[in-house]
Amino acid sequence: MAGDPTKANLWTDADVYVSFNLAAALPTDVNTPFGPDWQLVGLLDGDEGFPEGREEDTDDKFAWGGILVKTSRNHFKLTKSFTALEDNATVRRLVWPGSTDTEIRVPKPENVLIGFETREGQKKRRLISAQYAECNLDGDRGENETDLESATIAATIFPTSDGVLFHRQATPVLESISVLPATLSVPATEIGALVATATYGDESTGDVTAEATWSSSDPTKATVTAGFVTGIAAGSAVITASYGGQTDTCTVTVTA
Repeated sequence: MAGDPTKANLWTDADVYVSFNLAAALPTDVNTPFGPDWQLVGLLDGDEGFPEGREEDTDDKFAWGGILVKTSRNHFKLTKSFTALEDNATVRRLVWPGSTDTEIRVPKPENVLIGFETREGQKKRRLISAQYAECNLDGDRGENETDLESATIAATIFPTSDGVLFHRQATPVLESISVLPATLSVPATEIGALVATATYGDESTGDVTAEATWSSSDPTKATVTAGFVTGIAAGSAVITASYGGQTDTCTVTVTA
């Protein structure tokens, strides 16, 4: 079966951030923390995840003979949901907007900025509302003795005037690694150095020599640790660097 398993995602952790200040500053990139204007929703139900719903009115146009020639589309609506497991001030404000700590009032949803963050190891992805969202309780909410108290909240995402729904921030996807030099000559008992460079989907690069896993095809001729190759005896060996599912090699010749 063809494909690249490194591009398949199984998110092991996630968070939702909300700001009731529509002028709040957005993180500059995926590794920048959310600022003080953003509030963490707290514990989430991972089994429920972040289900997404799309609604759109379509109208098919047919020519004589029943041939479909056009489809008109309008009234697009996107909702993204999450299930909060904490009873904290942020969750209460989303579930009961306009209420206080001592009074529950008829909810009047307010506009908020919302950010969805998912993580798997070093990989991270964020979707942050480009304009604002409106949050409403989705379904029933209650308390009992066998289930955790929870609130499923549906965020309706309002696009900008030019149709942008989210700002997307993500860890660049690793495309390949390269080992330089491609060939290396090392006298026995001497040490030579290799460098492993990663290339990512956004065309950025990074030195991953220290993070890569190194191996030698013949440790009786040459050994390798963190990119440093030690000649053992005359002959040759292929040195392999592995990082993030990608590999590259260098042929090392050891001279007497």
